[in-house]
Amino acid sequence: MPDEPVHQLNPSACKAEFTYEITVKAITIQDTGKGAKSVVENLEAVLRKIESWHQGSVAGFRITYRGTKGDEHPIEWDGNVAGVVKA
Repeated sequence: MPDEPVHQLNPSACKAEFTYEITVKAITIQDTGKGAKSVVENLEAVLRKIESWHQGSVAGFRITYRGTKGDEHPIEWDGNVAGVVKA
């Protein structure tokens, strides 16, 4: 069931397709537009997938998201809840 906590923490549950760049303090996520969901629609799963690849929290990173049209938005992530920062 999609609403169960086990499903929410499963990095393979990510339905977005994306690329990303990571430095010591920052992550930029680029939506490819090819996933079943956009990065924004599946943001927490995207961040959990990145954390699983890097085997640790990325909550302390400056995170930005680039949409398919090139628009860039800051992301807030505390390790549990993610959101796009409104200007």
